Amino acid sequence: MVRAVSTLRRLSLTAVLASTLAGCLPYSQNEGVYELIPTETLRDDCNLLEKIEGNLQLSLQISGRVVRADFGVQNMQLDGYFLEDGEAFTADGSVTNVSTTVDGTNECLLDQVRVHLDATTKCDTGFQGQLRLAYDANNNTACTCELWLRFDGVQGNTRCEGNP
Repeated sequence: MVRAVSTLRRLSLTAVLASTLAGCLPYSQNEGVYELIPTETLRDDCNLLEKIEGNLQLSLQISGRVVRADFGVQNMQLDGYFLEDGEAFTADGSVTNVSTTVDGTNECLLDQVRVHLDATTKCDTGFQGQLRLAYDANNNTACTCELWLRFDGVQGNTRCEGNP
């Protein structure tokens, strides 16, 4: 004789299992606003760092392994994910048809502004990483620029222990 299991019991079991697995995610990064502090400039074609330095902020939101961030440069939204090891994450974003100045004097209509970010969690209030910002203008090569930099991401001026 086969005993029927109610749908309610099956759903309850599924909910209990899902909630226990959700607590086992391997990362410990806090959500919230992070200041991105440049530590090394690898490439800066058009002095972009000087122009955007006041906007190097990231408002991080995490849902499971999915990462979403509001980025201060051009009010861009980045989407990404935690990598398999749970200590690193990556995110990308872009905006189109942006009017801006390059090198302080050159007025540009950009086809696209792209950002790629890779970061590694150091503690729950900090991470380190690399950022690539690209200005693309198909009709004006003087407006096509890239900025590559390494940074420390710090939440609320709370650096990880062991870091100055």
